[in-house]
Formats: sequence, structure tokens, C-alpha cells
Amino acid sequence: MQLKDELKTLWAKTLGELPDDEQFYLWTNLHTSEVVRQAILKTAGKNFQLGKTMTAEHKVRFASKVMLTLTDQNRQNAHNREALQAAMTRRATENDGIKSENRGRSACD
Repeated sequence: MQLKDELKTLWAKTLGELPDDEQFYLWTNLHTSEVVRQAILKTAGKNFQLGKTMTAEHKVRFASKVMLTLTDQNRQNAHNREALQAAMTRRATENDGIKSENRGRSACD
């Protein structure tokens, strides 16, 4: 089964009536399949919290907002990991230079 079909099946099982194919096309081209899956599950949870009273439009809008938020968080987290890795590499290089300068010296020097 194709990934998009799996996401549609998840939506149908948890939220009922499917959005248009164009909506799934848009979501899967803007976001990873994991983000879309998480958004569907969060939307289902929200719908359940609200006593299953969300309209079809509300479900789509809520899911879209969750996807945008998750994608932005993932992007920020990746940026932060890269910055942290660069800082750690820089510190390791700086510390290596300090260790090299101190090699061979005794405490009495």
C-alpha cells in the first residue's frame, strides 16, 4: 500500500470523511509522512476531546496547523543540532591545541 493511501486510511479510521485528494497531495508535498501521520493523530485526539464535534473544515484546518508547527519545530531542531555540532567541533579543535601546547611540560616548569 502506498504511503499516501496509508495516511488516508488512518484519517478515515480516526476522523471519518476524507478531505479532497488535493489536500493530501498538498500535505504530503509540504511535510514528511511522519509529520502528516502525527498531525492526523493529534487531530483525532482533539476531535475526541471535543466530543467528536469538529466539522470537516475544522479537522483540515487543525491538522494543517499541526503540520506547519511540527515542520517548523523539526527545522529549528535540525538547525540547533547543526549549531551544537559545530560548536562542539570548534571546542574540540581548540582544546586539542591546548593539550598539544602542554605536552611534555611538568608541573615544576
